[in-house]
Formats: sequence, C-alpha cells, structure tokens
Amino acid sequence: MPVDVQCSIIIPTWQRVQALRETLDSLAFQTRNDFEVVVVGDGDDPATRAFAGEYSAEFTLRWIFHEQNLGLAAARNTGAKSANGDIVLFLDDDTPAHHDLVSQHLGHFLTIDSNCRVTVCGKIVEDRRAALPSCTDKFLQQSWEQTLHRYATRDNGSIGDDVERTVYFGLNCSIRRDIFLASGGFNPALRYLEEEMEYGHRLYRWGVRFVVDSLAIVQHRNTKAMTEYYRRAWYLGGQVDVKRVFEFGQRNPQTQTLASMHHGHVHSRVVARTFWHGASAMRGAALLLEHATNVTGSRLLYGAWARLCRPAEYWSGARAAGCTPKMLRQVVGEPACALVLHSISAPQSPEERTYYLSPARFHRYIQWLKASGYESVGAAEWIRGNSGKKGILLTFDDGYDDLYSQLLPATVQLRLKPLVFLVADRVGASNVWDQMSGLRRRHLLTLDQVREMQRHGVEFGSHTLTHPYLPDVSDADLRREVGESKRRLEDMLGTEVTSFAYPFGGIDQRVRAAVADAGYDTAFTTHPGVNWWSDPLCLKRAEVCDTDTFLDFAVKLRTGYSVRQWFASRIHELETELPTQTLRAAVKGMHGAARQVEAVLAATVTRRR
Repeated sequence: MPVDVQCSIIIPTWQRVQALRETLDSLAFQTRNDFEVVVVGDGDDPATRAFAGEYSAEFTLRWIFHEQNLGLAAARNTGAKSANGDIVLFLDDDTPAHHDLVSQHLGHFLTIDSNCRVTVCGKIVEDRRAALPSCTDKFLQQSWEQTLHRYATRDNGSIGDDVERTVYFGLNCSIRRDIFLASGGFNPALRYLEEEMEYGHRLYRWGVRFVVDSLAIVQHRNTKAMTEYYRRAWYLGGQVDVKRVFEFGQRNPQTQTLASMHHGHVHSRVVARTFWHGASAMRGAALLLEHATNVTGSRLLYGAWARLCRPAEYWSGARAAGCTPKMLRQVVGEPACALVLHSISAPQSPEERTYYLSPARFHRYIQWLKASGYESVGAAEWIRGNSGKKGILLTFDDGYDDLYSQLLPATVQLRLKPLVFLVADRVGASNVWDQMSGLRRRHLLTLDQVREMQRHGVEFGSHTLTHPYLPDVSDADLRREVGESKRRLEDMLGTEVTSFAYPFGGIDQRVRAAVADAGYDTAFTTHPGVNWWSDPLCLKRAEVCDTDTFLDFAVKLRTGYSVRQWFASRIHELETELPTQTLRAAVKGMHGAARQVEAVLAATVTRRR
C-alpha cells in the first residue's frame, strides 16, 4: 500500500457493476502507485454493495454509499470531501484508464508554482460497445467524437466568449483538493445535465487556469442510444438554463441562448421566437426529417433535422420550466459599450493617427454623444448596468499628460466620468514602450495632476508597473506587474483600485488568472465589440482614433465595431451559421477575397502617404 497518497481518484457509480469492474481493473496497471480510489455508490444498489465486499484491489480502495440516489454532482462532492489526496481526479464508472493516466495528471501539479490555481483536463476516447441502430445515431456519434477531439486539442491559453461557452470540469479532470473545496464543488441542484459545464465556468471565472493534456487518456464505454440521449439533453438544456439564469443569476455565454429572443441580430431573434411559439410543429417536422434521414442516410437531411430538433426541444424545455417571454425581456438587459482612447493631441505621423485623437475631433465626438442622449457613467455603474439610461464608459490608456489639459476641462464642464489607466512606475515620466517602437517621446501625467483630476471625479485604474506584453513575462514578473501596480496606485491615490487594462491587449488564461488573484473587479482588453453577459475580466472596448469617420463612431457606439469590422464579423457568422458546408465554403471564399482587396487598398493608401 502507498504510504503518501498524492492523488485521490473519485468514481461515482450506480447499478453498473460490470462497467465499474473494468474501470477498477484498469487502475491496477498505473505507472504510479501513489493514489487511492474512492468509489461512491449513489443510492440503493445491492449488487454494488455485494461487489464491494468481494473485490480485491492492488491499490488503496475505499467505498462510500449514499442511502438515496442524489446524482452525479453530489456523489463527486462526497468523494472529494472524504479524499486523502492533495489532488482529486474524477472518473466515471464506465471509463477505463490508460496506464499512464495518474502520472500525466500529477506531472502538471508537480511542475507548477503552488500559488497557481490549475485544473488538468485529459482526453476522452469513445469506445462504442453497442451497435448504433439508425443513421441519425451514427451521425450524432460522429459529431460527438469530433467535439471530444476539439476539447482535447484546444489551446491552453485561449480566452473569450467561445471558451466560456465550452469550458467544463468533470470526467478525466483533476484539481487540488483544497481549491475544489474552496470553490464549493459541483452544484447538486444540476443533477441531470450541465453540472460539468456550470462548475467549469465557475472555476474559469474564479481565475483557475485550464490545462489540456491529450496524453491523459480514458476510454468511455458508450452504450447510449444517441438520438434519444441528445433529444432529452436539448430539452433539459432549456430547463437548466432557466434555473441557472433566474435561480442562480448566472448570466454568461453558456446561458445566452435563453435570451436570444430579445438580444442579438434580427435573424437570431426571429428564429428564437419562431421556435418558442411553434415548438410543437417544429418537433413534428423534426420527426419527419429524422425518419427521412434514417431511410436515405443523407447527411444534408440530418443537418436539417439537427437545426430543427435542437431549438424545438430547447425552447420546449424552457417553457416547461415556467419561463415566459416577459421574464426573458426583463432579464436580458442592454449591451454595454466602452470606448478606449489614448492621447488627445494632434497626430504627427500615420502611426499616431491609428490611436491618437485630435482635440477638435474629441470635443466634437463628446458633443455628439451628449446630443444623442448618451451619458458618461462611472465604471461601477457601467458594469452593473443602468436601466433607462444610455450609458457609455470612456476609458483612456497610458495616462498621457494631455489628458490634464484636454480631458479635465471637459470632465468638469460636461460632467464626464472617465476611467484612466496609469502605468504605475512611469507616473510623471515618459512613454518608453512607444519609444522602443520608434515613436516619439511623450510626457505622462504627474502625481499632482493625477490627484487634481481625481478630485474632479476622474477614476484611475492599473495598466501594470512598466507596460510589458504580459503573456511573455515570467510568473513572478506577472504577479508583480499586476499585483504590485495595484498596491502602488492605491498608496498614491488613497483609494481602492478595482480596474485593470491589459497592455497591448495581451491576455491569455495565465494572465487573466493573475488579474483575478490580484483582486480586480473589472479588466479591459482591446478586443472590439460590446459587452453583454460578458466576463468582467475580459471586457471589450471600441477604440476611437483619428482615422475614424463619424459613421464609424456611430456604429461603434451600437456594436463596438467600425463599419469595416462589423461587416467582417457578419460575414464570419455566415460562415458558421449557413446550413450546408458548400454554402459556408462559398462565403468563406468571398470573405478571403474581400480581405485581399482590403490589403491592396491599405497598401495603396500607405504608399500615397
């Protein structure tokens, strides 16, 4: 028996003795033996109790039994609470493990800083043990295997809405036990679906980094009838989203579908309302398409079936949970737009035109905002949302000294509430990061100027100590740049600093985790767009500069994009939303041709300059 247990493998089970036997047998061949296994019998299960009494293991094995069936989430929580290991690794009872599984998981925790909060997600390989009875089942099985492959090969450092929609923690995932317990574990109220998605998202927002290891492998003994399973999963998805939004207050990219009836592009709202009111008819049409798919084996018909069946079941589930259009309208809220500017001074080169704004143009834009009914709001009010108010957040990066002569008078006269991000070690100095790129030297705000601006309502946030590209710095330097800059500015200003801006827009999961650990409430990227149910540490901003037209500025207020960026984003959406691969490829070709034309025009303009 191992003396020092480092890893506890948690395996919930219920009425699947043969599958459990295979999984336990596979653990006897691990290349490391410093682990224990905790099997949680979830409910009345005489066969599993009898098996527990007769099974002889070559590793430390403990058994826990619930008197009632409480669900997968509750069983995993029970196992983790009773675990002796520093690391908890979650398996299912039908997932035999590769012989190097424990070694692969533990290897990551042995090589990282103990201050880092990390979870390791392994690879799940489908091992189909039951024949697929229909073509629809076969297509769904292929789709599921493609999804598992994408999970196993995704970028460890990626961030944003797309990551949040798919982030999960559960099967073949490991985490330090103290972090698991501190985070509250799985939510037992989600006992039928999405407990892994919901918990993974909670960990992600908390600042835990997700590391994907495609060599940490388990095999999933899949015996499900895929069509029936997916149909029920889509139905329960609507019910679970209602619970997550209205009961738990989880308004994030994972639950955005629920609000698509009142948010997003016109076609998305039309589709959602059509399926809400016509779910029964759509379900009937989906059954016909399913039958036609099974008769013909047509992938095109399968695609049409999936596009009908999924929203029909989802909205049927949402309605069954007691949701109404009025409830959805009240919970949706308005998109929040933040603008980012740098220097309010006359550009002296083509490069400066792309992020400087002349004083005359700045004042015209501010007057246009006021005349259009927009109101400058502070960061705290902006992040909460402002019912009945067209609020806009004005942010300024770097802290150039022209903000004192140009922004401060406008702040006093027009009651603006700007948020300025300072480079803590460069207050009163110059913009060395620009000079390293060959741009001219500029003075930054002095401490006296900062304090006077603060007295007139200007807010300040951190832009690090020295303005580095954070993804390239070491862990120690990252913590110093993010955390020490916060403390330094708080000492200067005599108030708490709660906002952060990523220099050069440089962000990945490691950087985001450091910002979360430092205690910031909000953090801003340079990614374009508006914010709606967004990650507060990955907020988008529309950059305003001297090359913008008034049309660009108006479109940015509504969408966060310039006119060109908006068209490009819509074409990209068409690439992914069109029903057939042929149409998607055609639009992708058009998009590529448009990019080439744009590059030629940009080169022509540059030569003329």
